[in-house]
Amino acid sequence: MQRVGDAVRAGAAYYIQGATRFEKVPVTLQRFGARYHVNLGRASDLRARQAGQDVARWIGYHEESSGLVHWVLLYWPGTSPDPTERWMCPTVDRLQHSGYELVRITKVGASRPVWTWRYTKQRYQGLRDQLVGAIRLRQDAAVDQIIHSLARSPGFAGVRTQVKQLWRLIGAEWKRGRSMSEPLPNIPKNIGYVRRLPDAGASWSALAKRPTGWMERRNDGDESFEASTR
Repeated sequence: MQRVGDAVRAGAAYYIQGATRFEKVPVTLQRFGARYHVNLGRASDLRARQAGQDVARWIGYHEESSGLVHWVLLYWPGTSPDPTERWMCPTVDRLQHSGYELVRITKVGASRPVWTWRYTKQRYQGLRDQLVGAIRLRQDAAVDQIIHSLARSPGFAGVRTQVKQLWRLIGAEWKRGRSMSEPLPNIPKNIGYVRRLPDAGASWSALAKRPTGWMERRNDGDESFEASTR
């Protein structure tokens, strides 16, 4: 998620995304590699752009439970977009992953909008409904579980804002439907910031040799890998 956000901030004008079986990823990469300069080094990437050539960056996320690699191809067209792909624009068609969407918002005190991740409207509304329902039905164990899950959300600016809104919702609903003798659930005082991961990739041939279980994820979208077409 960090790498996708970085690419859009760096001017990636278009993208396509999909999901491919792990063992079939090399075929997908070969197809893209035959059309575009994919995952070049920084110097080569700059030279290609200055020469008016198309460049692209492929980023994948291995979901071991399903055996799928969820990927995004981010695209900087040289002169005009390749018409053979169904490109989407991140400022119009929001890029989504695992219940989150990449959006451009204006933060308090900022002079211009910034790109960040947040829950999709559908997922946020679902979380809100779950909280309200659990509080009103006095399902306190469910409330505690939702709070625990929210506290582990990736701490992007957009997500943090939404989680704070849900914390306020808990307080308002509790005050509305509970007696003064019933204490509020234990709500974390701080919401963690997302840990900045190094921008490092590996060739697909190296990734494919790693044993099953090599990728452990601690929260949604916290781990990613990038593969070259080698």
